[in-house]
Amino acid sequence: MSDIEDPLTWDDVKTAANRMFDVWVYGDELKWAKECWGHFEKHGLAGREGPLENTAAFLRLVSLSLIYQEFCGYAWDENPDIPITDLAEDIPDDDLALGILAGAADKSAFANCCDDDELREAALTAICDSQRKEIFDCLCKGFGGYVQLYTSMLKTYPSDDDDDDDEIEVTGANARALDFVSNGFR
Repeated sequence: MSDIEDPLTWDDVKTAANRMFDVWVYGDELKWAKECWGHFEKHGLAGREGPLENTAAFLRLVSLSLIYQEFCGYAWDENPDIPITDLAEDIPDDDLALGILAGAADKSAFANCCDDDELREAALTAICDSQRKEIFDCLCKGFGGYVQLYTSMLKTYPSDDDDDDDEIEVTGANARALDFVSNGFR
């Protein structure tokens, strides 16, 4: 038996994703998250070697959920704003891996933490913030550019229109959402 583990598959994260990507009643956000996870697998972001990589991979799913929530806020003024600790409740408990990843992400993020809960929240936030660029780069490759990535996110909103080939008009809130995506989810 090899020490190298297979990357996490969608089946490994599906239960957590079902809870994280539950914004719209008839939306396609979970379908979009599954497609994103496929890009993570293809580009080496779905974990592979032990608890450190797998913790980072699970947290990429949390990061993706946070990114999607922010996008919803920009595009439709509907940010579910689920706390990061709630989103991360299904990740495997490996405090050592979490500490290593958080320390590498931002050592200064923990200066004002008073208790274990604040420390965990700061660690999760530091890690997820540090993953935005790699997620953006991966998804731009996977979808074919930031405009296509933006379009894929925009199409998650429930619609009575069955024609997915309609041209998307970028005005108002959509422009803020496009700006958010084009700036690397910042």
